[in-house]
Amino acid sequence: MSTGVGQTTDSREFLQQRVAAFGLAVAVILLLSLLARLALGVGFNYMTKEVAHPSFWAHAVSWIPVTAVWLICRSRSLGTRTIQVVEGFGLVLTSICLVVMGANLPAAAGAATTTAYSLSFVLIARAVFVPSTAQHTAWLGFAVGIPLVVAVYLNFLTVDLDAWNAHGFFRKITDKSVLARSQAIQIAFAWSLTTLLAAWATRVIFGLRRDVRDAKRLGQYIVEAKLGEGGMGKVYRAQHGMLKRPTAIKLLSPERNTPEDLDRFRREVQMTAKLKHPNTVTIYDYGRTDDGTFYYAMELLDGVTLLEIVQAEGYLPQSRVVHILRQCAMALQEAHAMGLVHRDIKPNNIMMTQQGGVHDVTKVLDFGLVKNVGPSTDATNTVSEAIIGTPRFMSPEQILDPPSIDPRSDLYALGAVGYYMLTGEFVFDGTSAIEICAQHLSSEPELPSFRVEREVDPELELLIMQCLEKKRDDRPSSALEVAHRLDGLAIEAWSQDRASEWWATVGQNIVVMRDRDPAVGSLATIQAANMGADT
Repeated sequence: MSTGVGQTTDSREFLQQRVAAFGLAVAVILLLSLLARLALGVGFNYMTKEVAHPSFWAHAVSWIPVTAVWLICRSRSLGTRTIQVVEGFGLVLTSICLVVMGANLPAAAGAATTTAYSLSFVLIARAVFVPSTAQHTAWLGFAVGIPLVVAVYLNFLTVDLDAWNAHGFFRKITDKSVLARSQAIQIAFAWSLTTLLAAWATRVIFGLRRDVRDAKRLGQYIVEAKLGEGGMGKVYRAQHGMLKRPTAIKLLSPERNTPEDLDRFRREVQMTAKLKHPNTVTIYDYGRTDDGTFYYAMELLDGVTLLEIVQAEGYLPQSRVVHILRQCAMALQEAHAMGLVHRDIKPNNIMMTQQGGVHDVTKVLDFGLVKNVGPSTDATNTVSEAIIGTPRFMSPEQILDPPSIDPRSDLYALGAVGYYMLTGEFVFDGTSAIEICAQHLSSEPELPSFRVEREVDPELELLIMQCLEKKRDDRPSSALEVAHRLDGLAIEAWSQDRASEWWATVGQNIVVMRDRDPAVGSLATIQAANMGADT
């Protein structure tokens, strides 16, 4: 049964943190109560009997499962289902230990109430710490309550009726089964109230968290969940308050509030907002929160990156390589015509989506490193230039002379992306960013046809190798030329039928694996795979 939380990266991380806190809190209380039990045994001279009693050892073991929950949840990032399984096992095993503890205590000494109190504490603690739905908490209470009631019933079947009646209760009990039934009914009623209270607490706390989430607004946008994080800031899924349009919100990190960072962030928005090509991510809005945090709203894309695609299935069909490269080239052509150079074309900045019933729509992302090289650039401004980009996809001039880059630098990176799609391997590889950069400067790339065991179209191979020329003048003159040459290739077009079939099989599997394991397809994984990311 779904708990109603943990379906996004943000809520999954919160769920894992709260389950860990629940495990630690319960473990500490159970351990402290065990120590108190030992102290009483020492103080009242019954330590030997206490340690030898089965209920003591059940109590001694009860804190171990919840401690394991805490240790597992704090060790590494877990998927939502794994978190729920870990929590469930910890809760069940601890409950079993407490039920066994109570079953071994004398019924006349309050075994039923001791067990019920202990389990009530565990259930209420879960309601306080773990985000969940009231229904899920109620089912857990029901599951724990059954063995509790059964244990109480069986325990009272062993009671000494003479000792019990000697306490002077309202009526004399002559049948143990009657006593056992009455006590089981009382505990069942008390436990039902406890479960109801826990479910109510869960509903209130879970509802308050949802209200806080809904109240978190950035201008006209309601923030819902974190999608990813990069060097410049975090990206959240949101929706427009009035239009209810799904949106991605990018916030500048608080620590990146220097004048240079603010200027770069503002430039990213303003420049990207000028781009209207359907293969470029669309910018909707830009603003600043009351506390001074800059943000902008952009098109929310539901798809997979080229990095994820190639990692999942290796090299791509040549027809699909041509299909993707052409869309990227046309998106870059618009940017280059405006005097903008992307500077960070790479597989994880190219996303494949399905939009308007069309499969395999390419979107060029992240113009955060964009540079204006057009005639409108203000030459009087002081410009701080550094080596910026991703080493595996950087042109020689981007490494040696960053201020001199022009649109042909993007074509070099686009050629490297085409090479990656065509072969499933990077143009150059190495153990460090410096080694990779050195190869871009001096090493000749191996022909794609030598890297793969299949026939590669010679014209496509020639185009990619020309994009990877060390000298800019030896590369295609523009992204438009690249697109025209791709159109002229004698390669069967990538059809919508093939694209639809891919999305229904491989594409769906990528999404499922990414949702199951948060490390798959995460920004951290992508950056690590690209060796150095933004240098």
